[in-house]
Amino acid sequence: MAILLVFAVGGGVYWYFQTRDIILPIGEEEEISFHFRLAGNEVVGWSRGEMVWRIKVQTILDPERERSGKMGEKLILQDIEEGFFYREGEVFFTFTVEEAHYHTRSEDLNLFGFRMETPEGDWMETNEMVYTKADEVLRSPGRVIGRVGKTDIEAERMMVLLEEDEIIFEGGVKMIHQLEVD
Repeated sequence: MAILLVFAVGGGVYWYFQTRDIILPIGEEEEISFHFRLAGNEVVGWSRGEMVWRIKVQTILDPERERSGKMGEKLILQDIEEGFFYREGEVFFTFTVEEAHYHTRSEDLNLFGFRMETPEGDWMETNEMVYTKADEVLRSPGRVIGRVGKTDIEAERMMVLLEEDEIIFEGGVKMIHQLEVD
């Protein structure tokens, strides 16, 4: 009988910890892990002690908790208000997305329905953009369209080297530059 009681109590404790929700009231700050932080309604990514990206979000889902019981390996960010990528502490560009998936182990970020804009007015759009923390690169595996200065650009793929401040276009690149004629 004592063994059944121990199993029943142990099973109850296990069930409690597998079904609990992480609830953070807006405005409170709690350190969840060393590589990302939830603060109010923002999720922030860091690299070498500097902020790399920041997303203002209203909904954070943890789908793994429902399937495997593991918590926090992949977070789905929805109802996103705006996002920022930083370079040397300054806003490099802002972005809007429909949804983002943050992988907490690799610290990679998948951005869906992505549109980026620089402070100078340049912009790019693509269906998916992937930030890979290991090499600090943004990659678009699909078609990209945009405008840089007076040049309209279309390409099959794009890569943004954040550290080098470079954009590389690949595959079927089309560029149309507007000339000013007096």
